Amino acid sequence: MIMSMAWVLAMSITNVSNIIGAENRLDEKNLYIYSDRELSNFFKDIGYQDLWHNSMIISRNSDGTALRFMNERKRKILVVTCDGSIKVVDSPGPIAWLNDANQVIVWVTWIDGGVTHYANGMSEKTPFSPEGGPDPSGKYFIKERLGSSTTPLNESCYTSIFATEMPDIPLAKVDICGTTKIFYKENKVFLTGGQYLNGNWQEQEIRVFMEKGNALEQVDRDIVHSPNKSDMHFYAVDLSPWDDEMLYIDAYDMPARSIWYSFNLKTHQLNKVGKLPWFGGRAFYLQCDIIKKVAEATNR
Repeated sequence: MIMSMAWVLAMSITNVSNIIGAENRLDEKNLYIYSDRELSNFFKDIGYQDLWHNSMIISRNSDGTALRFMNERKRKILVVTCDGSIKVVDSPGPIAWLNDANQVIVWVTWIDGGVTHYANGMSEKTPFSPEGGPDPSGKYFIKERLGSSTTPLNESCYTSIFATEMPDIPLAKVDICGTTKIFYKENKVFLTGGQYLNGNWQEQEIRVFMEKGNALEQVDRDIVHSPNKSDMHFYAVDLSPWDDEMLYIDAYDMPARSIWYSFNLKTHQLNKVGKLPWFGGRAFYLQCDIIKKVAEATNR
């Protein structure tokens, strides 16, 4: 049997054909795609079905050894890891993010239209928001400025990068916005998004920054050509912690299925990976099949 669990794919980004025989590679670091149906069953298997809902925020840690599930209503974050462990972290707000030590570093409350709080005691109510989430390590996050009724989008489409320890000091500002995402590895920050020029969204970009003391210096810039004409619905999802691969999704509304693509930062090639599972799913670069590991450890 090629797959050991329904609706699970474990595949190699650099060689999509390796999906055949994936059962033999479940303990290796790879891209793992889980359907929402499987994740729901997983929560039942481990006894936390009261924390699951389909639209919950799910993130990983920096090296891909942990997944974190945010339940907004109950203000709980379920953390599961490759060693089979389960931990529940209390959240001070309905939406919150953790660092690699499972400490809450930023959270949002909806009082007075929304307030962002930081671990250093600072809070702010501004048009900026870290709702896209910090990078998986929790070291950096972004504040995005979009157009308003008085300021057109092509004049205010920009994103600023901040350190979570200094949320009031911008380290870099770039002219991209939209569906933005930030990643950090090997002393580099990767920011993805698109420009809005002349009334149209442009091709997706990857801006790369190097840490220089307490500042960030842009050292590279890549253009990622969308496989379709709607760049607004083509955006980055994850960056491999161990390889030069960025995962993108080309999003479609039902009944069409969205499509996963990988972009190689060295060769600049975009390759089709596969389709989103029916009724939704999530994809992460992980060191192991965490869902399988935790389910087996719980059953034992």
